[in-house]
Amino acid sequence: MKYFRQFNIALDSGLSKSVFDHVRNYMMCSLLLAIGVRGITQEADLVFDLLPNNYAGISLVLLSCVLFCLNLYDGIREISRSRYHSIFILGLIILYIAMTIVVIELASSFRASF
Repeated sequence: MKYFRQFNIALDSGLSKSVFDHVRNYMMCSLLLAIGVRGITQEADLVFDLLPNNYAGISLVLLSCVLFCLNLYDGIREISRSRYHSIFILGLIILYIAMTIVVIELASSFRASF
């Protein structure tokens, strides 16, 4: 019962909203990264007749990496308040890396099928 009480207190203080905001930001960053990687590997065309795909892809990859680091830092800052924060932080970093690879592979295979 003690754990349910603590969980209810955490939900009342906004845990659910915080988790969903973090996951949404992560998914947006990973999709930007996948689009950027696809832009780099694609044949050189012009984006809006102004910028080659390679440069647009590189800029998207850089933007998504900066946003990833910002989102990861925010997650680490939130997790560091918990009791076993070292284990949770390591798990979050491993989850970020693994899920990013999966999202890039899924996005590239989805694009290749069309």
